Amino acid sequence: MSDIKINSGTANVLEFRKLVASDQALQTEVAKTVSNGSWDPAVLVKLGEANGLSFTSDDIVNILSEENDELSDFELEMVAAGGSVSCIKGDI
Repeated sequence: MSDIKINSGTANVLEFRKLVASDQALQTEVAKTVSNGSWDPAVLVKLGEANGLSFTSDDIVNILSEENDELSDFELEMVAAGGSVSCIKGDI
């Protein structure tokens, strides 16, 4: 992740990814947000907040757009299950 400036928000996104990878119930909640082939980062921000992690939609997009970043098996399954995935960026 050499190109990403790590701040508290991006660090919390990385922590949220670890939490999702280890929590089946949270994976189910995340899966609901991408089941229609698109996703709204604001929903993930709310899920993060519910788990004590504060980050923005921009933090999520920055982490996921890092070209050297590897997706977890769960994240790969979500992308594959959702077909083409588009990001809906809006105000939080």
